[in-house]
Amino acid sequence: MDTVVQWNIGGLRSNFEELKLLLNRSPLAVVALQECRLGEGQVPPRGYTLLLPQGGSPGGKAALLIRNGTRFSEIDLKTGLHAAAATISLEKTLTVCSLYLPPNSSVSKLSLAELFEHLPKPFLVLGDFNAHSPAWGDSRWDGQGRMLEVFTAENDLIILNSGEQTFVHSAYHSTSAIDLAVASPSIAAECSWAAHSDLCGNDHFPIFLNFTSNFSSNVNTTSFNF
Repeated sequence: MDTVVQWNIGGLRSNFEELKLLLNRSPLAVVALQECRLGEGQVPPRGYTLLLPQGGSPGGKAALLIRNGTRFSEIDLKTGLHAAAATISLEKTLTVCSLYLPPNSSVSKLSLAELFEHLPKPFLVLGDFNAHSPAWGDSRWDGQGRMLEVFTAENDLIILNSGEQTFVHSAYHSTSAIDLAVASPSIAAECSWAAHSDLCGNDHFPIFLNFTSNFSSNVNTTSFNF
């Protein structure tokens, strides 16, 4: 079964070799990247297409890597958030969205609503939310974490995280769980979540999502209860 990975890479150029090692895991179909920090002339790893948001994301703060030969359709997101999304045909069809919410930013439920309403179901929203809550394994709450708890509950969304830590602060060596996988309900029960055991030269762990063969391949647009 195809694997989807999410990773705040902390610079595509600086962690390019580590990324290529991850891509050699078989099969690895899609990577949702955050904080790419794209340099001039930056090219994707061989065999992959780098999908940036239409109109461009400053510094490449959210992007998708899609294995060549994989059918996909880019989604033109109407959002001010750093996000990139596509509907992708793997063994089944699903929407994958990469999202980066900067630390200390003030993101409203309305901003998230405007993003999520453009995502055909079933979907995965994978990213660095910089949101703290014990609900997904962090040791503390913050305003963004409380907002996200309410937003996911109100809209029947599932956070797939297992409670493992996803980030290690390079200076203080403290840990937190801020890289989240948010799923629509129909796909959540068929998806396993696991953080990599190696930071791969970065301060965020890559996260692997695998699927059973049972989730529905039907992709539908539905309204949210905003």
